[in-house]
Amino acid sequence: MKTVNIREWKPYSKDKLLKLLNNNENTLNKLLKYAIIDEDGDKCQFNYVGVIIIDKLVINCHPKYFTNYSLEEFKQVIRVIKKYKSSKDLDYQNEELEDISFNLLSMMVFFLEDYYEYGVYNNIKNILEVNGNGEIDWNRTINYTDPIIKDNKPYYTELYTKYKIDDLYDYFRRLHEYVITRCSKKLETAGLLDLFDLTAVEISDNAQEDFGEMDYILEKLEKELHVEFNSHKQKLLKSMHTFIKEENSFSNENYLTLFGTNSYHVIWEEMCKKVFGDKLNRSLKELGFKNSKTKLIEVIKKPKWIYNDIKTHEADGTFIPDIVTFHDNEFIILDAKYYKLKFDENNLSGQPGLESITKQYLYELAYMDFIEENNFECVKNAFLLPKYSGEIENIGIAKLEILSNLGLEDIQVIMLPADKINQCYLDNKKISIKMLNLINNDNGILL
Repeated sequence: MKTVNIREWKPYSKDKLLKLLNNNENTLNKLLKYAIIDEDGDKCQFNYVGVIIIDKLVINCHPKYFTNYSLEEFKQVIRVIKKYKSSKDLDYQNEELEDISFNLLSMMVFFLEDYYEYGVYNNIKNILEVNGNGEIDWNRTINYTDPIIKDNKPYYTELYTKYKIDDLYDYFRRLHEYVITRCSKKLETAGLLDLFDLTAVEISDNAQEDFGEMDYILEKLEKELHVEFNSHKQKLLKSMHTFIKEENSFSNENYLTLFGTNSYHVIWEEMCKKVFGDKLNRSLKELGFKNSKTKLIEVIKKPKWIYNDIKTHEADGTFIPDIVTFHDNEFIILDAKYYKLKFDENNLSGQPGLESITKQYLYELAYMDFIEENNFECVKNAFLLPKYSGEIENIGIAKLEILSNLGLEDIQVIMLPADKINQCYLDNKKISIKMLNLINNDNGILL
């Protein structure tokens, strides 16, 4: 298969994009249909991060902050997506693109990773013997044999014994081995084993026809599901049922399958929360404040609707910051922004909008009483934006004078090397807040 590297939200002309897609208009139309590509006049942009397989073409969709098409860096992004999906219990049955109900690529990755961790499906048989070498089944021995009594003690001349064996020729075990091998070969053909940190597995030389017609296989799986109550084995049986049923609907010439997300901004926010130790969902008591089960996020009051001074209704939602934490008696509010920012002495583009800046000031205002009650010395406010690599940089501030003049802290602009944030997230490591180089600065972008 041909592999193409593209960058999320990079504008491509239709002519250039068609060349990348082997001049296949059906491929382009399919990507437009499923909203993987956004169209604006003659320009097209991918709004996806991850891997797409379509019409014998593999498309690697890199995050928009990438400046180079690096396989190793892209593999790191794939590991991040896998970890995020795992933490949120998202798999091939929970893809974000609503029109794609079955996702072959995600399922194939699941089968191989599950095999590495748990091995193949097994059906344990309980074998019962008389005077065998296994464990004595005393209940059965006492109930079904007559002892010889001597000196008021029973002696059994026949003992029921039991042991367990793993049936190597079990139908579902062999079917699982076939599915694993089939997935491995498909990923190898697409050149994706290395990208997903997988190794080839060939543990079956069977074809699907060896297990019967498709309807027969599906019926066998459904019957097994009715008598199997182990949750992991149930998931395997359901997954095999879906794989057998749906795989043949994708011909080699005409299918779409993918692994990734069209909401990478959500993953960026989650990584920043983990890496910088967000405390929003921890109770005040746990954080060392007054004895209260109230969570830090619940300190922000909700809007109220008051009917004719008679009845007050409280709204469901309110302001929700991305990250709130503390350092050296500083109250710190951080907002993870997945923007491709260009900001220097000559340029400003790709910046968060007025609404983002306004909300960041209002987060501080919403916590003002709490900040004063608990004697925090100062407040620090910042946007966290990704860049391809390098070091953490505090490159300036965003400032809205009508709010800044109220004494609220301006918003510092921090560029984070995404490769380092990714690795900390994967390794469950935190970065000290002091590494953000948060400062007091009166100069900023005037809006």
